[in-house]
Amino acid sequence: MHLILQPRLSDCLLQDVEIQDQGILGRCLISWPERLIGQRLYKAINLTRDPKVHLYQQRIAALMQKPWSRHKDCGLNPATIELSPRAREAWIAIHDTIECESGEFGELVNVQAAAGKAAANVLRIAGVMAVVEESAVLEDLHIQRASTLMDYYLAENQRLTEQEPLNKLRAEADCLLRWLIKKNWPPFRLRDLTRNGPRFARKSTRHTFELLLQLVTHNWLNNAGDIFEVRDVPPQ
Repeated sequence: MHLILQPRLSDCLLQDVEIQDQGILGRCLISWPERLIGQRLYKAINLTRDPKVHLYQQRIAALMQKPWSRHKDCGLNPATIELSPRAREAWIAIHDTIECESGEFGELVNVQAAAGKAAANVLRIAGVMAVVEESAVLEDLHIQRASTLMDYYLAENQRLTEQEPLNKLRAEADCLLRWLIKKNWPPFRLRDLTRNGPRFARKSTRHTFELLLQLVTHNWLNNAGDIFEVRDVPPQ
């Protein structure tokens, strides 16, 4: 099942203690990628001519057309995929690492619900990869690939559930900083921003000042008198 939620609803869900206690989130592979609105320019790419995409589509179509294996009572009889000896060793090492990091002082202590199911999910993800690749055995490479994906999902779970509730002023201040860096603005005054800054930063002079104060307080802007300047930051 693939669910997509809007940011505000997602934020409420991820911060809800009762939802977390139900164990629902621990069963989800959560991802919140960077927004690309404003950057999705048209590219003349024909994916139907991509041999990798074509091969993947053929394989999925073949799996969809394959007759279901059933028991005599009509119950499903799914195929069993065994782990190779090296794959088993790799999975045990991953399982034990996750278990150790889920303890009281471990890196995964705050996402124990997701961590407790992570090793099993590594097997599920690896199994999907093996089936798509027409492999009857789970190999070490399948486990390593699945582990890489699971590392990402655990990191996303930590990032999204451990963060403070959304602060709109700080979110807008962060957006303003990224705008200033992208536009490569030279040293400026408050009135320059209220006249030529982005729309969300021009609601009122007081609001603009509060945004600048946030950035100065967190050392993202230098301030000398009424002049503001973006501090040196790594390229975005």
